[in-house]
Amino acid sequence: MKHIQFIAVIAIILFSQSIAVAQDFALNKVKTNVANNQPPTAPSDFKLDVAQVTGTELVFRVTVENPGSDKIILSIKDANNTTLHQESLPVTLVYKARFNLADLQDGTYVFEIRKGKTRLAEKTIGIRTETSINRTVSVQ
Repeated sequence: MKHIQFIAVIAIILFSQSIAVAQDFALNKVKTNVANNQPPTAPSDFKLDVAQVTGTELVFRVTVENPGSDKIILSIKDANNTTLHQESLPVTLVYKARFNLADLQDGTYVFEIRKGKTRLAEKTIGIRTETSINRTVSVQ
């Protein structure tokens, strides 16, 4: 009878010790990044190019070079920092798109790329309407 009690006590001790070890392992706060072993991409590695397609139209070609595998956001903002357009760019090395800004009023606009709250690059464009007055004179 004493042997059965002794074996039961040993079993309980071993069982409680194995649970304590498992809980200690579960509470180990070691952070590992298995998804991406590459170092983070520096903000200076991102490139943003904005160019007018033709000299007469307000169509702009936007090229974004994303050297990493980071999800980035492209935004178009006005002078009051109001977001007029925003889109999440696909994770590709080079992203190209055209934007027609003919419906916008005269002013300053910013094309901006961000990763989270970090601004990676921006380009500012100005839209200004120039009118000229032509006067003709006729003498009879």
